[in-house]
Amino acid sequence: MMIHLNIKIHGRVQRVGFRNFTAQVANERSIKGFCRNEPDGTVYAEIETTQMKADEFLEWVYNGPVMARVSKIDVEPGEIVGFKFFEIRR
Repeated sequence: MMIHLNIKIHGRVQRVGFRNFTAQVANERSIKGFCRNEPDGTVYAEIETTQMKADEFLEWVYNGPVMARVSKIDVEPGEIVGFKFFEIRR
């Protein structure tokens, strides 16, 4: 069963390759959605996948790329949009 999650990632997550890392993790796991930098210094993402893949994705994202430091991740369920792929939005 597919789920939709709205995710806000806090910490040192901009200017450290975080969006590219997130896209790579998502694409390797066939997770659909997007991520983008927010003006408040966070990274916002929406994903659609199974619960198992979502849990795995969140674990990878919490660890992040080597230069990132994730302090907190906010996750809320959302409505299925039907994303066709995962993209980095500007």
